[in-house]
Amino acid sequence: MKKIINIFGILWSVLLVACGDFLEEYPRDLQYVNSISDLSELLVGDGYMISRETGQYEDEGETTIASWIHLMDDDVQLSSRPSYLGSMGNALYLGYYEWLKLPSTSENGTVENDEVWSGLYEHIASLNVILDEVEAFQDAGADYHRVKGEALFLRATYYFWLVNLYAEPYVAGSAATDLGVPIKVSAEVEDKDFVRDPVAEVYGLMVEDLSEAISNLKGVVQPSVYRANESAARALLSRVYLYMGEWEKCDKQCDTIMQAAYRLQDLNALASGSSMLSSKSPETIFSMGEYRLNAMVGWNSKPTYAMSADLEDAFSNQANDLRYQFGIEINSYGNYPSKFKKWSDGGVSDCNLVRYAEVCLNKAEALAMLDDDKGAREVMHSFLATRYRAGGVPDIATKTGKDLVNFIRNERRLELCFEGHRWFDLRRYSVSPKYPETKPIRHEVRVKDSGIAYGYYELEAYPNGGWVLPIPTYELQFTDGNMVNNERPAPVYVEYE
Repeated sequence: MKKIINIFGILWSVLLVACGDFLEEYPRDLQYVNSISDLSELLVGDGYMISRETGQYEDEGETTIASWIHLMDDDVQLSSRPSYLGSMGNALYLGYYEWLKLPSTSENGTVENDEVWSGLYEHIASLNVILDEVEAFQDAGADYHRVKGEALFLRATYYFWLVNLYAEPYVAGSAATDLGVPIKVSAEVEDKDFVRDPVAEVYGLMVEDLSEAISNLKGVVQPSVYRANESAARALLSRVYLYMGEWEKCDKQCDTIMQAAYRLQDLNALASGSSMLSSKSPETIFSMGEYRLNAMVGWNSKPTYAMSADLEDAFSNQANDLRYQFGIEINSYGNYPSKFKKWSDGGVSDCNLVRYAEVCLNKAEALAMLDDDKGAREVMHSFLATRYRAGGVPDIATKTGKDLVNFIRNERRLELCFEGHRWFDLRRYSVSPKYPETKPIRHEVRVKDSGIAYGYYELEAYPNGGWVLPIPTYELQFTDGNMVNNERPAPVYVEYE
């Protein structure tokens, strides 16, 4: 008799245990399954990230989403009075904006738990159980392959976030020894203290999981963009290969996706007031979890955070760049900068969104890195025609080498800003084996009542340790010091005279 899961009454509380022991324990005898449909429902409830219920505030839903990633890069600056940060959880986010040694620190100095690390491993624990149990249902045919493929895709997704938040960026020459994050792929209880596996092994697991996901999801037609399909797995794999500098493999994955039904949304034909980000867009391949950007740009007339002057300058062709029209809301509040509002019309995440636009940019960058300048320009020409007004499309006919790569990187910034890419991109550019690029970042701080800037925090260019988040304190304590922490320096603060 097969085990039966009470998927409606049990929310896997046994997995969501205190401290860091979700890496170690899972009492399998407490859970039961009897069909592939049970595993499919469990996959939806505990494998995928949830979205907030209608009527909830933005910070009351899925805590696993690292929405504060938008606040660490060079696309954002503090716009509102810090007193506004107390609403919707933004006081907690301020520690990420200032790159504190312990960034999950509220405005009053209280150190909060890092729920992203624990939440991602909790999802992984559920997926490990599903992947273990699904092998008993191979006779379920297509459903067996679908559940297995989705679970593998999700596990790779969560390890992608973990290794890029809590470990150094991938460097081929040192990835075998650089400390990554703990790998846990078994549902069995393991009586040991987990340690950090090398970056290369984490990336190897992601490649293996995604390759197997692609095989299992081949031919699967999902009911919506909220369930992963073959193209979603290939898109994430192309991103992983891009980060690894495996440009030929990245290009191959992008080519396969381009044979599917996705296409670029021509912004010239998009109605005024519409959103670039939508579950109905022909560009949307996959999305899960919440859209939380409004929790940071603010609901108030004076927004909490805004587009940085650096990003504003990057939009050098504002009159013709339609992304500026659809993404920027210009307001004047004295000392408060213009508001950035790359909004979603509902239904897609600002952190876990896979779009066809990224696939095109991945391919163009990979080709340029392979010195196929002509191929890269062809991809970019088709892309640019959908992003700029007719007659205002940038001329890239003579761009080659580093100049072309820099152009593609800037377009990537403009296209994917506030979608969870920029922080990771800045890290990988710093260690790129070809055309490396490093830069420091400055974030201003402001007087509570007037909004006047009185100083700034500076994140020095990589390899400054501020580009890697610390391992959560509760994890270090639970592993009795066996888990090596990241050396994260105190932030540099400069006060204006």
